[in-house]
Amino acid sequence: MAGTSARSPTTVTEVNATNRQLHYGRGNSFQCDLEADRVVAVLEAPRAAPRLEAEVATALEHPVEFPPLSRAVVPGDRVAIALDVDTPGDAEIVAALWGVLSNAGIEAEDLMVVQPVSPLNGHAPDPRRGLPTDVREAAPWIRHDPEDRDRHSYLANAASGERVYLAREIVEADVVLSVGTVGYDSLIGYRGTNSVLYPALSNTEAAARARGRGHEELDPDDQRPLRQLADEIGWLLGSMFTVQVVPAAGDGASHVVAGACEPTFGLAKHYLNQHWRIELDERPDAVVAAVDADAGGHGWRQVAAAAAAARNLVASGGKIVLLSEIDEPFGEGLNLVARCESPGDALRPLRELAPDDFVAATQLARAASWADVYLLSRHDPAAVEDLGIVPLEGPEEVDRVLAAVDSCVLLQSAQHVCGRIRG
Repeated sequence: MAGTSARSPTTVTEVNATNRQLHYGRGNSFQCDLEADRVVAVLEAPRAAPRLEAEVATALEHPVEFPPLSRAVVPGDRVAIALDVDTPGDAEIVAALWGVLSNAGIEAEDLMVVQPVSPLNGHAPDPRRGLPTDVREAAPWIRHDPEDRDRHSYLANAASGERVYLAREIVEADVVLSVGTVGYDSLIGYRGTNSVLYPALSNTEAAARARGRGHEELDPDDQRPLRQLADEIGWLLGSMFTVQVVPAAGDGASHVVAGACEPTFGLAKHYLNQHWRIELDERPDAVVAAVDADAGGHGWRQVAAAAAAARNLVASGGKIVLLSEIDEPFGEGLNLVARCESPGDALRPLRELAPDDFVAATQLARAASWADVYLLSRHDPAAVEDLGIVPLEGPEEVDRVLAAVDSCVLLQSAQHVCGRIRG
């Protein structure tokens, strides 16, 4: 399984066979047939917890450094569940939280689920779908619109002097429970806990400022000003209890932990690094990154995150092969990349424009500036070429690309991976 060392059996699969099956998209797979001496490492995605409801119940019954949640609320409290998008098992978690809250005397009309606008737009599933019908009708599901100023409330001034605005329902709630997935993030290092509050549940100005605060050269564990600001906002809000999910292959969850924000986040990051981090001593000639559909869908965010993980591992001028079935249209940032003569030419305009798909566009542009990027997808080949990426029309073309390399790394569910070269 994945973790911290490319040579340790506790972290990546020992390479002792020539045939590997990489799953991508929604149920597709690619048989990667390479000689064992050419495969440096294989990162296999952790399996989903077989009984997620039991995993969630155990996490809530035994919170990390926190008394039972039922003792943190009293009848009449207005409780807001701040639910991050892309959270595996969201319905099971919301239902389990309601079970605890209702036993503590919370009424359904005093419960609300507040969520940032999902990249899935109108296709996002209702996170209340596991609740009884009467509770679902009484407890609102609020999808926060950062452009609607009437939906914002002033919280406080941050230490930096920045005026902080959050969703009105979050500011006015008596108890705020943060729920989300923990993961690597190019802007804040680690996504999780308070990052669902800020900038996700703030306004468009906060989101635009956040997109300009990325530090690609930093390790996830390095301090990030945006991460520190999000945690300060969580403290100002008084949010103390969190539920964090470590992703598995596909849209599953490998671990669920709950409790006090800081220690729970630390434990979730431990599991994340155990499963999804890979470190190598030397850069391989090629990285094959399989991108499957996860709880957030199967779009450019996932493909670009996989490209960034591969870029951090592969040799300069090497080959990155992205396995996907993406057909999502380009956003403003990707259209900008497509108009430039080379991907690298787009990096400065992207920083100045800071479009909604800034992160994905920048990750793809940086990857294509570092290595030869090949994409298996359902997209128009001509449009893919405009990004400076070589389109692949079938698995047999992947075999031809890999035939010319001496060393290769295989990444499953690569959108979740953090890759690093030691030293």
